[in-house]
Amino acid sequence: MFDQENITTGDTILPFIEFTQGKLGIIRQIKWDPEIGAPVFRERFIFRDEFGEDWGTVKKGIAEPEHSEPEHEQVDEQLEEGGEVVNRVIDGVVVRYVTAEDIAVLEQIALDEVEYLKTCIGRVKHHELQMKMLGTDIRFDRRKVTFHFGAEGRVDFRMLVRDLASIFRCRIELHQIGARDEAKLYVGCGACGRGLCCRTWLAKFDPIGIKMARAQNLPLNPGKISGNCGRLLCCLGYEYENYLEMAETLPKIGDHREVDGVEYEVTYVSPLSQTVTLQCLNPDERFKRVRCTSEEYYSGHINKK
Repeated sequence: MFDQENITTGDTILPFIEFTQGKLGIIRQIKWDPEIGAPVFRERFIFRDEFGEDWGTVKKGIAEPEHSEPEHEQVDEQLEEGGEVVNRVIDGVVVRYVTAEDIAVLEQIALDEVEYLKTCIGRVKHHELQMKMLGTDIRFDRRKVTFHFGAEGRVDFRMLVRDLASIFRCRIELHQIGARDEAKLYVGCGACGRGLCCRTWLAKFDPIGIKMARAQNLPLNPGKISGNCGRLLCCLGYEYENYLEMAETLPKIGDHREVDGVEYEVTYVSPLSQTVTLQCLNPDERFKRVRCTSEEYYSGHINKK
């Protein structure tokens, strides 16, 4: 359970909050009105900005907003020419927690989002655009609708924008997302058997490289180290720094050392178990391999078990 102290500081209500918005759970920040009371973790609220009213879910309270770049994979592709980057800090204020009437409105919006998406898919086929429509976000006041889509490259969707605007009679935006963000839109399980991290709790996507798999001695088989999105598993980065720290006390692969009077070469190291695998360099015993701890390796003597 989220600690209430992360929302407030003592009896003081922090002036801003960090919250998630939309199906992608994009993290943004906005001014909090203390007249509403203390912000409650995971509670839904209505806020007002320059475009009207929309809703979000409380994540935590903050003292000052952080003006930084968006944390999702790609910036928004706005339907009007020129494009617009989604701002992390919203110029607006929270006006209330959701009421029973608001919940009824949100339930109807959820139903309409499904129908809007079906209509958009039909118009995409009509215009023969190479786009994969993935999800819809309708603002609380219905003044703007955002369609999320995937595509291999940039798509000229200006005619589609005009078409959708004439159908829905509101401001239309298209948001091109990458494979990782696409996975957030689906309910699924990872190789561990638990719900997808990106869907359940992961707030942002950190860079993941193949070096992380190598440091953890994982098989470099794409099928073993790739997630449902087809990209490298996000969890490769969870313990990466710990593995690097544990590896600092171990020799490098290819190092030579004399152990019990015999010359060996390091062929494998295990940071987790702090062990080293050695191969004998003596031509008469070239197939001989031994496993020892890092202490035994550096002492030059393997304790007989």
